[in-house]
Amino acid sequence: MVKEEDLGARVFGARIRARRKFNNLTLNELAVRAGLSRAALSKIERGEQDTSVSNAMGLSRALGVDVGELLAAPEVTITRSEAIPTTSTFGKGVWRRDLPSAIENMDVVHYRLDPRSETSAFAAHRSGSRESFFVLKGSIEIVTIDRRTTLHAGDCAQAPGDVPHQLANPHDEPAELMLIIV
Repeated sequence: MVKEEDLGARVFGARIRARRKFNNLTLNELAVRAGLSRAALSKIERGEQDTSVSNAMGLSRALGVDVGELLAAPEVTITRSEAIPTTSTFGKGVWRRDLPSAIENMDVVHYRLDPRSETSAFAAHRSGSRESFFVLKGSIEIVTIDRRTTLHAGDCAQAPGDVPHQLANPHDEPAELMLIIV
């Protein structure tokens, strides 16, 4: 079992590395911005060296992130299946579960469509929104103003969410999909 302080240094280091890569910074560039040596930053990222509060603050400023985000304990939030309500107000034979979202302004939805069913029309989401559809089982159609796009199990599609649309299952087998709206 890993000691808690070792785990903390590894998590902190992994967050530093991930944020550095997200910001497209080299190890040397971040070290200079944070006022650290390249060797010290490398050890911090690998979880081999603890750091001072002032170094953590310097790293957070250099990365443009709140130091609390870098230091927070890793957390896994579990919502059991029975706590996620299923609604059927989106069309006959359509079942929807709004799943808890990990971040603000993101919706995660699980749909189950019975054979030969379709959702009622969805109003356009906020301007600039995007949707990702991932078909878990069966086949579905994404219906927009100008087209019908068929997706099969394992297929994934991205589309604008700021236009009216609906989902359909014109087949004889049930279909399931995950929808993520950002």
